[in-house]
Amino acid sequence: MNSVTAFLHCRRQRRKRGFILISSLLMLLMLSILTISMSKSFGLQELIAGNQREKIRALESANSALNYAEWWLNQGNASTGTNCTTTTTTPVVCSNALATPTTLPWVAGVSYTPPNMSISTTGGVGSYYAIPMFYIQYLGNSPNTGKYMYQITARGYGGDSGSVAVIQSIFEFQ
Repeated sequence: MNSVTAFLHCRRQRRKRGFILISSLLMLLMLSILTISMSKSFGLQELIAGNQREKIRALESANSALNYAEWWLNQGNASTGTNCTTTTTTPVVCSNALATPTTLPWVAGVSYTPPNMSISTTGGVGSYYAIPMFYIQYLGNSPNTGKYMYQITARGYGGDSGSVAVIQSIFEFQ
């Protein structure tokens, strides 16, 4: 091999190394962009999952209060009710309607703390923002069955003030 061909061979090798370097840098850039976009997506998914968890916790809290109110009515406490204007911890049937069930806090209702429920307005693992409440309103007798009809409205919070659920049911009792 003479010196001219050796020089050209060496120059071709450098070009190949330069092309490999440039293509490697482009691949690294594409992988970096992909990684950054995936990390932002994962962060958003974590926020969505956290919000969904708190929504479910609020719904379960309200559902426990509603179930307790139905159980309480089944224990022989069905009546036509009295006018309710304040909050209490003793279950009661009300003859008047809850003015705005979706406007919180309620001016009347029954606070009900399920067993082993931890309440903390500062949040924390396993704690709820506020005690669940329910409101039992006597609606009158059912025109079809003649049974007493009640509307039960319950509200519950998740871990913060922004996660709240309000649910209602109509309950018939003989």
